[in-house]
Amino acid sequence: MITDMQKIISEDIELLPDPERIVNGLRDTGYNFNTAIADIVDNSISADATEVKIDINLDPNLNVNIYIADNGCGMDLDGLKNAMKYGSSERIVKNSLGKFGLGLKTASTAFCRRFAVLSRTKDDPTLRKVQWDLDYIAKNRSWLLQFPEIEEDEEIILEKTTRNGQGTLVVWDKVDRMIRDYKTKGAAEKNLKKQIDNLCEHLSMVYQRFLDHTDSRASNVNIYVNDIKLEAWDPFCTKEEHTQVLQEEDVPVEMPDGATVSFHVAAYVLPKKGDFSTIDDEKRAKVSNDLQGVYVYRENRLIHSGDWFGLMKKEPHLSLLRIDFSFDYKMDELLNIDIKKSRILLIGELYNFFSTFFGAPRRAAEKRYRDTETKAVHKTGKEAHSPSNSGIEGKADEIVDSKIKPVGQDSAEIQNPNGTFTKSIKIVNDADPKQARVFPVQDIEGSALWEPSLINGKHAVNINESHPYYKKIYGPYLAQHTVVEGLDYLLWALAEAENSTCSQSSIENYEDMRHKVSRTLKKLVADLPDPELPEE
Repeated sequence: MITDMQKIISEDIELLPDPERIVNGLRDTGYNFNTAIADIVDNSISADATEVKIDINLDPNLNVNIYIADNGCGMDLDGLKNAMKYGSSERIVKNSLGKFGLGLKTASTAFCRRFAVLSRTKDDPTLRKVQWDLDYIAKNRSWLLQFPEIEEDEEIILEKTTRNGQGTLVVWDKVDRMIRDYKTKGAAEKNLKKQIDNLCEHLSMVYQRFLDHTDSRASNVNIYVNDIKLEAWDPFCTKEEHTQVLQEEDVPVEMPDGATVSFHVAAYVLPKKGDFSTIDDEKRAKVSNDLQGVYVYRENRLIHSGDWFGLMKKEPHLSLLRIDFSFDYKMDELLNIDIKKSRILLIGELYNFFSTFFGAPRRAAEKRYRDTETKAVHKTGKEAHSPSNSGIEGKADEIVDSKIKPVGQDSAEIQNPNGTFTKSIKIVNDADPKQARVFPVQDIEGSALWEPSLINGKHAVNINESHPYYKKIYGPYLAQHTVVEGLDYLLWALAEAENSTCSQSSIENYEDMRHKVSRTLKKLVADLPDPELPEE
């Protein structure tokens, strides 16, 4: 028998969340200061703003105050209430930079306990102000949106930015998560300046296509931070004549509903050190390990950067490689984008695409980097092999057990205990006499570490400066003669052993052995640190 109480319990009931717990819990969604401010700027750009002005200051009591004003279309009363609602209504314009209806609230409260929005439209000149105060919500245990008085300085700040009277101002007050308690104003100002500088760099990168008014992919926007106009930062150095562009294409992808959309992808290999057009261009490029990787743009707004999606690990040899991956809102369903719009997860199809796409650009970037590295190591070790050359020269006559006679430009007749025969060998007749036994070269066929050679008519060994073993094992010790001599003696002895023990039938076996050992050494030293390149 069903009781009246059971009937009541079986019916759906509205179970409202605790306001204080929710608003405080949403403070910890993972925003940093840069991504939080960028989320507010997104709203300004979505409102068709052409100017965004950010003011960050410290009052005499060491409290931080933040104002973000724009000259966008503004909001009427209904628009303001919707904007302040957690989970606001979906935007009519699908390509809006806003996505979840949470950004304004979660970004603001991540750093302050009270924030207000002031706005007016062209058609409704009344300036209105609405406010969320986390302490007021907690005190009343209710979602009470406040309508406080408009401060005189707030109206002045907005007036400086509005267009035809329309625009919006976001005010962060009771900022409690930006700078810690400092004993002196000087220390607080120093910390704040550092954060502002970092913010400027971040916004210049995130909104590059909007700030660069020669870029037709995005609308033109001017962004100011404390009255300083931001300049666009192009991670791909597309205006640099020595930047190499690889595999630029639009790639189609099928959506779950059967529709076909496409994304744009291009690989850029930046110039190596010293090859930029100017020193200033080189500094602006910020070539580093941290900034290599894929730069992900949604609706021309950078949402993620410096990542290989787990397909490759960051290493110096890839520091010149940056990938442009751009898509529009139509691909949102295929990419798991977080609330902060700062992280994405690739679905299997895209993951497989990039695992293949990275191949050629990676090889090109490694080659350009290694060319620089090889030249630096060569310059550093130009005279490093002289002691070993001298040591081998003094003992070679009592060690050599074969005779080599040139019969062409790249071949010689070899006579040893196994007979007389002809084999290919590198021959140089005009080398520095001090380098006639150990002869560093920039490359060896097949990427071998060493090979027998004949230098100025003497039995010698060529050593491949571009081989990772040379760079990582020789490189750090080129100034330490004993270490270099020991390594040189070993390779020269291997070359001479090949000369004195090979036969007509075993020549190819020795060559295979050299290449096999060289490949094995390359793998063994792969995880060793790269040598620091000397400053020019």
